[in-house]
Amino acid sequence: MSLTWKASSTQPGHEAELAGDGDAGTFWVSRGAQPGQGPSAQKKEWLQVTLEAPATVRGVVVVPRPKYGPRECTLQVRQENGKFKPLANFKMESDQTGRADIEPVTGSEFRLSFSGAYDPRSPDKPRNVQVAEWALVGVNAAKTRRPIRFFEDKAARRELGFSVPRSEHLLDWQEADDPDARLEEVRDVTACAKDGKLRWEAPPGTWTIVRVGYTLAPRAHVSTSSPTWKGLCVDYLDPQALRWYWKQIVEPLIADAGPRAGTTWKYVHTDSWELGGVNWTPEFPREFKTRRGYDMTPWLPVLAGCVVESRSATTRFLTDLRRTIADCIADNHYGVMAQLAAQHGMGIHPESGGPHGAPVDGLQCMGRGSIAMMEFWARSPRHRVKDEDRFFVKQASSAANTYGLRIAAAEAFTTIGPHYHENPADNLKPSFDFALCEGLNRVVWHTFTCSPASMGIPGQEYFAGTHFNPQVTWWPMAQAFVSYLNRCQLMMQQGRLVADALVYHGDWTPSFVRMKREDPGQVLPGRDYDVCNQEVLVTRAACRDGRIVLPDGMSYAVLVLPDRPEISLPALRKVMELVEAGATVVGPRPQRATGLVGADGERELAQLAGRLWGRADGEKVFANPCGKGRVVCGKQARDVLAEMKIARDLEVVGADPAAKAPVDWIHRRDGECDIYFVANTSPKPLEIEVLFRVAGKQPELWDAVSGDVRDLPRFAQRDGRTAVPLRFEPYQSWFVVFRKAAGPPPAGKIAPNFATLRPLGEIAGPWDVSFDPRWGGPEQATFDKLLDWATHEDERIRYYSGRAVYRKKFDAPTAASGRVWLDLGAVRSLARVRLNDKDLGIVWCAPWRVDASDALQPKANKLEIEVISLWPNRLTRDANLPADKRLTRTNVEIPPKGALLPSGLLGPVSLLREQ
Repeated sequence: MSLTWKASSTQPGHEAELAGDGDAGTFWVSRGAQPGQGPSAQKKEWLQVTLEAPATVRGVVVVPRPKYGPRECTLQVRQENGKFKPLANFKMESDQTGRADIEPVTGSEFRLSFSGAYDPRSPDKPRNVQVAEWALVGVNAAKTRRPIRFFEDKAARRELGFSVPRSEHLLDWQEADDPDARLEEVRDVTACAKDGKLRWEAPPGTWTIVRVGYTLAPRAHVSTSSPTWKGLCVDYLDPQALRWYWKQIVEPLIADAGPRAGTTWKYVHTDSWELGGVNWTPEFPREFKTRRGYDMTPWLPVLAGCVVESRSATTRFLTDLRRTIADCIADNHYGVMAQLAAQHGMGIHPESGGPHGAPVDGLQCMGRGSIAMMEFWARSPRHRVKDEDRFFVKQASSAANTYGLRIAAAEAFTTIGPHYHENPADNLKPSFDFALCEGLNRVVWHTFTCSPASMGIPGQEYFAGTHFNPQVTWWPMAQAFVSYLNRCQLMMQQGRLVADALVYHGDWTPSFVRMKREDPGQVLPGRDYDVCNQEVLVTRAACRDGRIVLPDGMSYAVLVLPDRPEISLPALRKVMELVEAGATVVGPRPQRATGLVGADGERELAQLAGRLWGRADGEKVFANPCGKGRVVCGKQARDVLAEMKIARDLEVVGADPAAKAPVDWIHRRDGECDIYFVANTSPKPLEIEVLFRVAGKQPELWDAVSGDVRDLPRFAQRDGRTAVPLRFEPYQSWFVVFRKAAGPPPAGKIAPNFATLRPLGEIAGPWDVSFDPRWGGPEQATFDKLLDWATHEDERIRYYSGRAVYRKKFDAPTAASGRVWLDLGAVRSLARVRLNDKDLGIVWCAPWRVDASDALQPKANKLEIEVISLWPNRLTRDANLPADKRLTRTNVEIPPKGALLPSGLLGPVSLLREQ
């Protein structure tokens, strides 16, 4: 029957016909690209089909484009009066095929209207609605078979998602026995094709001819580059492609570096995956057979969307397909890269594990490197706003720990948003601290741009920041922030992570480790974990004294399996080996293999599962002994650890679990020294008592901002742990170190860990303030009181960016004896303090104070506070001026009406005496 398709609106390349072509890989998209332009009850979108002759319809089937499909739908039929009559209203779940059955209705024109849609980027105000397929039940019946669920993702024809996406759903299938062909019914007739014609004597029956070829992926060109560098990407699956690229591009650079290659220039780096989906290379059938053990040829119709043998078998073949793609990328690209670099005494640290949803095993790829490297982003109001879209460090940390690498690095402080807005105190520091608690121990700054003098100041920049080079305003004081980073990184490179659980992530791909708080093994709170893949589990894990151990010294109390009904045979065989040797394993009984293993493989899996889980069902029986170890199911790993008398590694005393204390942490052990990093993640002060899983040792406070180290006098031993009172300013962090034996409790009253500071008085205005006229400021100004430059009536100050110096003379209060602190109140953004010509240091984060004890005089104190603000205010002013009137020059776009940033010494400035 001939069908004619229409839609209320369309986008180019996504016309109405694509929602009725039987291919779930193509789809219709309604017009709309901005939030709120999608369907609503007031403004519906619709698809319409006209039949060449009236037909009886019994319902409708709707296949959404994953994540962007319709939410509320209405099926309608056009009546003789020309109006559409509703037949069925129904709601659809995200990513689920929808169906509505109706009493039989005869008609020739049917409309499917939408009053709501799913949109992950704008869930409350969708931008549009997208439909992969829709069909009337009883009309175009040949097209009503449900397509393979998530076919585009299962076949690796596109990236799975934006930020290290989950992929377990790709293992699922719809329960229906409706194959297009049994495996034995598939014929390879390639030999019968010649000169573009197929000459084949077909056996009796109805045959579908499938021609399989390959072409460039939709995103085969370099996506993030200078305009003239958008060439083709390297074939990640082909080792010869990388060798060719290396010879053409990298070898000349190494030759030019001469003796510096391998000494000064130590690593080769490539950026994160931005290629999109990729699923083929000329040698792929051979790679598949070598790695999976069977010929993929009779399964090739699956890549055209056909169901072969069964939906279960088809899904498992696609799982094997993606596994092979991931293996090829790891071995043929990153593995070969490592080999080529090693020939010159060099290592590699590619960002090989995402974060875009590439068809990779992120841990496996990073395991091929010398350094495991991911990325994290500074806070931005425009791009990667949520934490789960900003932080990807736990994967690098797990890769480093489980593959025996010392360094977990990250492309750090990346932003795509307002330029030059990143403040060290309340953006860069808390972002870095968060990444540190995920396992980071090396920063690779994004970005340090080389800009010639001819480009002016701040000069040329990459489209993404954070911009950090000698042409940012705060460069003269940057050493204070960099010193903080360096001290933290030094500490975090000592010893190894202390983790109670090794969480097996499965063998399916794409495979990524997400943020620590995602907690795939149900280990948190109060404990840490590593995530491993099948390669590490099978080739590196062993059991010693009841613990899971790795060759490089990592050790875990339990192994946690995925909460899934499938597992690979190699992984289950390894679980058996570990349990028989004494390991404790937590997880559900597997029901099937992930890929195609044949009847013998399924029988082996059932036998292994029977021996390991025995009578344990997770409802009445929760554990089964096997060999020297045991398997536990129906319980969370955190409860199993508690039953094993393994206390939480860090616990905030008295904290309500439902109202989590704003504290993040990480623990490393170097020999007999325990190193905890503890951070206040909130913009408010915090006082807490913390239990550390260390006994009999003296706690020390190491301040990475100042470099100071001191004992904490007040602590207590409780059931094998040490309780320590701690105090934090906003976003403040400490290292708490246990490296020496605790002495006997001192006699008498024990001093608090943190002194009380009593106000002695404010240092009020007027203040003499000098600006730099070269950047538009007045040479001299008087501030009767401290205020934000952005609110000043003088536009030379209001739009000023850069350095200004506040000067003030004052007499000390009579009570200013002992240890006295000079508190600046608040600063935007950094300050250097000099008192009586003595440099008291740079202040860049809370607490905004310096020790003035040795510099303070009773009378005639001369105070000088040098303050540096950020670039945006001056850049905003210049964006409103003709080019020849501007003081700044840069290639980045600055909105002429952008909000001004708070700037200057905000105060109040006061003296505090320590009690």
